[in-house]
Amino acid sequence: MLTRGQVLAYRAAAAGLSGPAAGPGAVLAVGVQDHPAGTTARLAVALRGDGDHGDHGDGDHGDGGDGVLVHSVRAALHLHRIDDLGLLAGALHIDDGAALAKQAISPFGAEIGAAFGAAVDEVAGVMRDVMADGERRTKGELSGAVSPRVTPALAPWCGGCGVHHVQDALFRYATLQAGLIADVESAQVFRYRQAPAGACRTVAVADARAELVRRYVHVAGPVRPAHLATWLSLTPAAARDWWALAESELTEVEAGGRRGSVLAADVAALEDPPEPDELRLLGPYDPLTELADRELVLPDAGRRTQVWAAAANPGIVLHAGEIVATWRRRTARGRLTLTAAPFGPLPRGWSSTESVRADADVIGRSFGASEVRIETAS
Repeated sequence: MLTRGQVLAYRAAAAGLSGPAAGPGAVLAVGVQDHPAGTTARLAVALRGDGDHGDHGDGDHGDGGDGVLVHSVRAALHLHRIDDLGLLAGALHIDDGAALAKQAISPFGAEIGAAFGAAVDEVAGVMRDVMADGERRTKGELSGAVSPRVTPALAPWCGGCGVHHVQDALFRYATLQAGLIADVESAQVFRYRQAPAGACRTVAVADARAELVRRYVHVAGPVRPAHLATWLSLTPAAARDWWALAESELTEVEAGGRRGSVLAADVAALEDPPEPDELRLLGPYDPLTELADRELVLPDAGRRTQVWAAAANPGIVLHAGEIVATWRRRTARGRLTLTAAPFGPLPRGWSSTESVRADADVIGRSFGASEVRIETAS
């Protein structure tokens, strides 16, 4: 039986935060959520010791170390390796809207049902035609060009916008199939462009889904199909179908009083994980929290509501792999202040330790601050 501490240490290593494989490679394999656009993904990568991946929001629209932003998991913006675009398009081509959880697609998914895959293909085809001129377009500009050209049922009336446009989730899922990348220009603006030629090599659906399950279990394990369903916003039945594609490579373990599956190849690493760094700062929506079995990571339900907030998530403070505080930022006159809200007493002088100061400097550079100050809320 594995201890909870072993699992936390293993996940820190698998997420690129400790051990010989430290770096952004593991999390880029599953994708790093970017919310708001241009902020959290590049911060997560930089805190893993490599700031050369992805769009830096500075007008440079290169492919930055092969990291690109696309609508992938849950149709949300994630940073991925450019070589994975074909795999993602294969895995995330959903044929039946009823396989998507209601929060991912709203009633539209159930209404369109088995026609969802064809709808995605139709919208993606029009997107490719529109984007063939090589221009970059905002979401509004692309939607305005695409919506009049698709079947009217796919572009219902939107009272909030006052126009007919392609249903939002359908639009975002279609951008991946159309091979569109998002370039961030500012906190409020990103533009789509075509992926470089050859970047979206087709991968068979079953093979792509099996590989995505393997990658997820490697970083987040031990997990169960229900956790996969949450990560992908699938129904439980659909998640079990995905799970079955890689099940022969998984083995069940007990960890912290809970049973879950890991890759059989990862059992030795789980039993003897590298010690996590003593103190670290991680940003909002970091893969360590976004891929997590939340009940195991934070057994206290009240603390979970602070880490996974109803609106914008805070950053976190790690102490030997445990989440011991959250932090939020504010900026004034070029100074960035990080205010930590601890769950209990923090180590004496914690904010002055070398690892925390190094992380604070990375966070400061990420937000363009000339000075970073750390406070502990009373």
